[in-house]
Formats: sequence, C-alpha cells, structure tokens
Amino acid sequence: MHRYFLLASGMLLSLTACSNMKAWTHVKWDYGTGSNVDITTNTRTEFYRKGKLIYADTDAGGGAGGLLSDRISARRYYWAGGGGLPVENVHVPDKAVVEMVSLYDRKRYRITVSFPKDLPEQMNRQYNINGKIDQRNWLYFGLAPGGYYEVLLFGSSNGVSPDILLSRGIAEEVTDDWYDKKFPIAVSQYTITLKNFDKKYDGLYKKHPIPTGMEWAPIMDAYRAKQPKQTSTPSNNYFNGAAYHNAALFH
Repeated sequence: MHRYFLLASGMLLSLTACSNMKAWTHVKWDYGTGSNVDITTNTRTEFYRKGKLIYADTDAGGGAGGLLSDRISARRYYWAGGGGLPVENVHVPDKAVVEMVSLYDRKRYRITVSFPKDLPEQMNRQYNINGKIDQRNWLYFGLAPGGYYEVLLFGSSNGVSPDILLSRGIAEEVTDDWYDKKFPIAVSQYTITLKNFDKKYDGLYKKHPIPTGMEWAPIMDAYRAKQPKQTSTPSNNYFNGAAYHNAALFH
C-alpha cells in the first residue's frame, strides 16, 4: 500500500512539475532597449527558445529617455528609456540577440545573451508591494557609450526592487552588416542625425566628460546598491500556484 502511495505521489509530482514548467514558459513579459547618456536606435531584436526563433522585430525602442542634456550635465548615469514592442503569447526565451546603433560611438553593436534557466520562475514570481502585486517581468537591454551593456530584469511601476542583473559586458561591434559596408554609419548612413546630435550634445560631453566601456560597471552597481531592497515576501500566488501545490504534496 505504501509503495502504491509513493508511486501515485511521484506521478502526481511529475505531472505537477510539467504543468508548472509549462505555465512558467507562458509568463506574460515585455522587453525594452535604452541607454543612459546616449541616443541609441534598436535595429534588430531576436528571441530564441531551444534554438528556434520565437520573436523578431526591427526599429523598435532605444534612446536614453527624457532630456539627454539634463542627464549629461547632472551626471545621471543609470539606465533610462526602454521602449520596445509588446510581446504577446510568446514563450519566455532562453537566448536573445539585440542590435543597437550608438550615436555617441558611431557604431552598431550586437548584444548576444543566454538567459538563466530559472528566468520564467523569476518573471512569474509575484510580490506584494503595499497591497499591490508586482513582478520582475520586463527585460531591459541597456547600451552605454563604449559598448558597455547590461541586461536587466525590471519590475513595473508598483515598486519591486532592486533591479536584477542578468548579464553584462562589452557588446560586439557589428562588422558583417552589408548595408553598413555600403553606407558607413559615421559617413553616409546617419549623416543628418549625427550632425544634429553633435550640434546639440558635443559641447555638453566636452564640459562633462563621461565614463566609457567597463568603467560603467561599478557605477551601475552603485546605483543598484542604493535601490530599496524588497523585503516583502512573495505573494502566495507566485509560480501560478506551484509553491502551494508542491508544499501540499509533501504534507
């Protein structure tokens, strides 16, 4: 009898785990791209799962958000912007390839990142913030001058914090784009845009020199260290009830 009970319990655990994992991959999530003290243009976004392309768009999002001149002069160096396109009925990806053009660097950069296996769980985990439910289900791709990038998991406006760092490093400079070879970014592709960018911001950059490359890493860490720490326990509904069901099986 005890053996049959264990067998039945094992089957139930397996079914529950499969059900929960299926639910986790269908988490509602969003993405965005941005910068801190630069203007960027998102020219390619691809999300993959198990080697297959599951979502793609172009020319969506980018920029530093707000008034760039104020951010430069005030040395407000944390990430801003974050525009993108709505992502609906798409599995949580395990890999992403994002390309952005940096007006400051006059370069096109490629960010390639593999996400942690528990990303669906992290996105689906719900927090009770002063009576309101929040989730970290917004993927943010930030590109700073010098090619420094971070991929972060943000919450919504309800206040869950701090932001979760998923990946960072120096983005790959794109050198295999046929259009860039024919019309170089710094010469003929963004001519008017770059001229206006220099006219408006070059003086500010000279007056307020900015970090570059990996110099941004400790600065970003310092910003996150000052973010409020989330002390509220996750909502009982997190993981679509997975925690409740699994606990019930062991009691």
